[in-house]
Amino acid sequence: MKLTNIAAALLAGTAAFVAAPAFAAGDFDGSETSTIAVGLTIEQECQIGATAINFGNTGIIDTDLLATSTITIECTKESPYSIGLSAGGSGDASDRTLTDGTNLVHYVLSHDLDSTQNWGFTQGGDTADSASATGGNETLTVYARVPHHQNVPAGTYADTITATIWYDEGLTP
Repeated sequence: MKLTNIAAALLAGTAAFVAAPAFAAGDFDGSETSTIAVGLTIEQECQIGATAINFGNTGIIDTDLLATSTITIECTKESPYSIGLSAGGSGDASDRTLTDGTNLVHYVLSHDLDSTQNWGFTQGGDTADSASATGGNETLTVYARVPHHQNVPAGTYADTITATIWYDEGLTP
C-alpha cells in the first residue's frame, strides 16, 4: 500500500469523526414522562388491653369491696366500636361469681361507680359503645364490686373475664 493511500484514509477517518455530532447534556429536543401510582389502603383495626381486678384480702365481707380495671383501646380514627365483657365462669353477666372451686363469691362489673349499669356482652345493650374512635389511646374504667353480707370459707377465689372489642364500618353502636 502506498503512503499516500494511508494518509488519505487517515484524513477521511478524521473528517468523519469531526463531522459527527457530539451528544452533550441539554442537547435533547424532546422528553417523555410517566406517572407512578402510589397507594395505601387503611383498614379499620382496634387493639385492646386491660388491667387486672384485685379486691385484695378480707375476712368476713361486711362492707362492699370495690376495685377497678382500666381498659385501653386504640382504633383506626373514626371507627365505630363496641366493648363487651364476658360473663366469666358463671355464664351470666348479670350474676358473675368468683370461685375457689366449690364456693362462690358474687360480684358485679359495671360502667359506673354505683354499679347501676351492668357491663355485659350484648352489643348496643350493656356494652360500652362509641360511634367514632379518636385515633389515639382511649381508656375506659370498669368498676367492680363485691356486695357485702357474703360469708364464705377462707380460700383464694378467682374468675376470668374476656374483654372483646368489635369494630367495623357496619357497626352502629
